[in-house]
Amino acid sequence: MGIETQKLVYISIYSIDYLLKCTVTDTSDKILKLCPFSGKLDMLQMYDPVVIVSSGENGQIITTPGDIASIDSRSCQFELNIHDMEVDKDRRVFERYPASLAISARRKFSSKRLHMLVKNISLYGMGVISPVDLESEELVDIDLITDRNMFYFSGKIVWKNKFSSEYFEYGMQLTNYDIATQYQFQKYLNKQIQHYANLIPRAR
Repeated sequence: MGIETQKLVYISIYSIDYLLKCTVTDTSDKILKLCPFSGKLDMLQMYDPVVIVSSGENGQIITTPGDIASIDSRSCQFELNIHDMEVDKDRRVFERYPASLAISARRKFSSKRLHMLVKNISLYGMGVISPVDLESEELVDIDLITDRNMFYFSGKIVWKNKFSSEYFEYGMQLTNYDIATQYQFQKYLNKQIQHYANLIPRAR
């Protein structure tokens, strides 16, 4: 992924409203070890999705998806699993963005809230993790509330995978939302890079 040891990177995670400023202490294939400038790790939990924000050779902002692989409080370091965004063109038409967002969801015709974390998102779908066991084809209602927008969707589970003893991973199709919401959501997605650029000066 082109991130070198001692390079400065920023981590976006749903549990804080700023970017976590980190130094890269080690890299290997698909693993990144980081040390936060603040010395704080309390905002991190195992398997949490994150967005790694870094700069390219020409200064452009690059975003890479990852998740928490380990947390070492003694050395004040943590490791990330790094994921690529490549996907079969037949399976996905719309651009997918790495994300770290908490959403509230409900099974259809139920008022019980389900905790889910978004790891990637596009105009018509999202990848999420959750401790809740849902069935393929199951329908859910989704509330996505960010610092800038509120979106309400219907969604359908199109695939699932149990990747740990605690969590399931789901691919979810977003359905049944009106043109105005679709327009606002696309605007939100298009502004992701600029959003991270605005946060970098306040990183800590």
